[in-house]
Amino acid sequence: MLIKSGVRTLSLAAGLTLPLVAMAEPTFPRVSVWTAYDTGSTYYIQASALGGLLREHQNSNIRIIPGRNDVARMTPLKTGQASYTMSGIATYFAQEGVMLFNSDEWGPQPLRVVSANFGGQAIGLAASGASGIETPADLEGKRVAYVLGGDAMNMTTAAVLSYAGLTWDDVRKVEIGSPLEAIDSVLNGVAHVMPGSTGNPLIERLSGSPGGLSWVQLPADTPEGKEAWERIAETVPYYQPITATEGVNISEENPWHSGGYALPILATMAEQDEDEVYALVKFMDEHFETFNRQAPAASGWAADKQNFEWIMPYHDGAIRYFTEKGIWSDEHQAHNDELVRRQQVLSEAWAEYMQTSGDNGFSTEEWSDYRAAALTEAGFIPGLR
Repeated sequence: MLIKSGVRTLSLAAGLTLPLVAMAEPTFPRVSVWTAYDTGSTYYIQASALGGLLREHQNSNIRIIPGRNDVARMTPLKTGQASYTMSGIATYFAQEGVMLFNSDEWGPQPLRVVSANFGGQAIGLAASGASGIETPADLEGKRVAYVLGGDAMNMTTAAVLSYAGLTWDDVRKVEIGSPLEAIDSVLNGVAHVMPGSTGNPLIERLSGSPGGLSWVQLPADTPEGKEAWERIAETVPYYQPITATEGVNISEENPWHSGGYALPILATMAEQDEDEVYALVKFMDEHFETFNRQAPAASGWAADKQNFEWIMPYHDGAIRYFTEKGIWSDEHQAHNDELVRRQQVLSEAWAEYMQTSGDNGFSTEEWSDYRAAALTEAGFIPGLR
């Protein structure tokens, strides 16, 4: 067992103590398997950059399995074929047993955050400037892109709608096959608005079009705005206020008041070796400056940018390092403990539901209701209904 002081003493019968050799730092595996988005994606490039540093300094290699969708990226982690995933907010969906993970093959998963990229990327809705849409209230009755299979994008839209007290029933849903087609749908006038972000360079196509680009504003600094963001917290709890001052049609003088969340999230299962996670988080911190230079949009991985009061619990190995660094508080631990308790409630609810579903078989609607009831009874806001 690793002793935090790095030194052990052996008590002898005579009461003498002899210092032993300081214990070595935890070693990295020769090969570690990770999953990430497709080759060429920012997530894949960031994982590759970190892998190059580990190979150079620790003789440890990362083998990256690219996954085309959320389930493909999470399955190797669930089955033990991979140790880590560099994924998006679907990591949270898997923890909750919702969206694509609302199935009899999945259910809630005991995931833990190793580190996350809180880079301040703003995510929200981009509208055609000709549509006249500037606020969430303007969305009522408008044609809104709904990306088939794009749970994260569609939940962003749901969050913006809830800001104005609206739902999908209050707009005209336009089903789109992919994010790229969503941009085309706005350019061609098929839809008025689509999910977009400051990190998507293709948004420039809207800005340069005859209709122009208008970002839907979600101010949080007024009494009305604060009340609206409270509604969002009950609907999409991981979505938090962000004011962007850099991006297409965005500046210090013309900011975009929107929202966002960590992208990507480096996660693992709860049972992953604590010493290994500790060593990985420490390595990322000690080599952060080099990592930040070598990988695009990597500044949010810094230890001092971690959000220890977010919606997923950190791994015990990460907590050990952050505690040693002096940035993990008793309040953070209490919050983390509650997040772990939430996962326990979800796990128990899943086991009970699967046992009682019996001959009727699995139902996504029934599990969704069962999940919400269990969380509510335990004092948690269900969210993501």
